[in-house]
Amino acid sequence: MPRLASHTDSVPPSGIRRIFELAQSLDDVIALVIGEPDVPADPATLDAGSRAWLADDTDYTPNGGIPELREAIVRAVAEHNGILTDPERVWVTNGATQGLHLAMGLLLDPGDEVLVPDPGYTTFTMNAHLLSATAVPYPLRPENAFVPDLAELGRLVTDRTRVIIVNSPSNPLGAVFDRPTMQGLLDFAREHDLWVISDEVYERFTYGTAHVSMASLAGAGTGDDDRVFTVFSASKTYALTGARVGWLLTPSGFAPLLRSAQEAMISCINTPAQRAVVVALTGSQQSVTDAAAHYRENLAEATAALRERGIRYLDPAGAFYLWVDVSYASRGDVAEWAERFLLEQRVAVAPGSAFGRMGEGWIRFCAAAALDDLLEGIRRLPEPPRTEIRLVRPDEYEAVSRQRFAAYAHDYEIGGEYAENVRAVEMHATVAEVWVAVDSATGDLLGSVTLPRPGEALTELGREGELEFRLLAVDPGARGRGVGRQLTEFVLDTARSRGATRVVMNSGTDMVVAHRLYESLGFARMPERENPPGVEPTRAYGLDL
Repeated sequence: MPRLASHTDSVPPSGIRRIFELAQSLDDVIALVIGEPDVPADPATLDAGSRAWLADDTDYTPNGGIPELREAIVRAVAEHNGILTDPERVWVTNGATQGLHLAMGLLLDPGDEVLVPDPGYTTFTMNAHLLSATAVPYPLRPENAFVPDLAELGRLVTDRTRVIIVNSPSNPLGAVFDRPTMQGLLDFAREHDLWVISDEVYERFTYGTAHVSMASLAGAGTGDDDRVFTVFSASKTYALTGARVGWLLTPSGFAPLLRSAQEAMISCINTPAQRAVVVALTGSQQSVTDAAAHYRENLAEATAALRERGIRYLDPAGAFYLWVDVSYASRGDVAEWAERFLLEQRVAVAPGSAFGRMGEGWIRFCAAAALDDLLEGIRRLPEPPRTEIRLVRPDEYEAVSRQRFAAYAHDYEIGGEYAENVRAVEMHATVAEVWVAVDSATGDLLGSVTLPRPGEALTELGREGELEFRLLAVDPGARGRGVGRQLTEFVLDTARSRGATRVVMNSGTDMVVAHRLYESLGFARMPERENPPGVEPTRAYGLDL
């Protein structure tokens, strides 16, 4: 038998489909795994498609779509997205999925690299492998509120990098990038001469944060910067996932090439579906408004239920997904945990690792579901550990000393006087306050932090009206449970209760994970207080209360 092309072996399977297919074989499953709208399509849209079928309106159409649909898209993106374009830059595709593949196929040669968000939509990486290109994940970290770090992005660029994919509102996160973030990403692409593919499938579903289209910033249609391809879809907005109608907005000058590419791949999209989407775009948008209100209400109820149970999540600003931290239960293999959760609790959720390595320990709930099902799915999550923060006891000095040293040595090479200071828990508890985070159920020590006694200072860094903290450490085995954030928030609460106006601290320059945590909580650098004589290089941070 002839062999398959070698690149097919590298295409990763979908961890989402694995759960979905397993769920199909079971009874009484609460299905919260697939991003399927649970609202009906607008009757006028359905009627338009039905009439086209009954009228035998089933001939081939132009490769780019019927003129009425392309013109309707031009008007819609001008109204909703601030994008000025023309019909020759609009290409109707077999859903957003084919639009992504089409754009990536135009821009990537074998061996080229594309920067993809991690966590991010699974098709980004799958498409790259199908094209013999290399997907290079750029991390979206919880300690950075899942916003890209441009400095970290810059370190990933090589001479083979050609494209960056941006997804806002995000699937799976529900995050929405604000205008400065989108502008920063566009400036980054300009600096490194990269194409941008902007996936904006969930553009009409945002909650409190306005959606910003990348192409509107790039000046598409004015010739200012033709490097942005934008992908849209009728699937989520109009509850037409099976109709398979999306569209790709391109820079100018691509029409001849795209006619050939579309002819080779799909020829065209079926005519009745295109007729239906014309009516969806040009008719009443009440169904979209109602769907957004439904998703927003579901997300509000779901996040309230998670807060009540003490389960960490990302506050959703868009789309209809809920990103939930179950690392307290998954213990390093959330894919296996999600399968077990389905088999034992009959709840189907998407494992975060299906969206990239940064998704380990997280799951994605689809909130486009009956509210009772969504809340019941949350109720069936395992009970999270409860954390108590209290002063260290004398019989715990040695354990906290070992834990502190293990926490610092896990990431950094420490020795000499600094190592001895890290271990000196008894001394610190004598002259200051050492607070420990303890698992309420097991009594296990999870981490610690040192504060001054009321009215005193730890070092010369802290000034009048300020509270300084030091030696925040989390047991390596407890990482991923949010202990560092809980300890830092405890410090902030303590500072407020003592009447402090600012919280300050010093951190080693190589403690980048800690820096991301502090910055995500609003701390800012204080360069004027850094690197005093005789002290190792540090970063000073402060947060005004």
